[in-house]
Amino acid sequence: MPDTTKHDQPHRVPRQSDPVRPHKPDPSALTRLLDEWMHGDEAEQRETFNLLRSSLDEDRPDGYKLFV
Repeated sequence: MPDTTKHDQPHRVPRQSDPVRPHKPDPSALTRLLDEWMHGDEAEQRETFNLLRSSLDEDRPDGYKLFV
């Protein structure tokens, strides 16, 4: 006959002793990243905007364009 004594207790998940938290971001690193984004390549940004603008208006009827 099988041993049923080990099934008396419900299954328990072991707990972690330390809670999992993301590390606090470094403010100076965030500042540098924002600076890089703000002072990016203007020609590339213009080209990307023009592509986005034409894509958004591509299938819209004449009276319903987002960008005139």
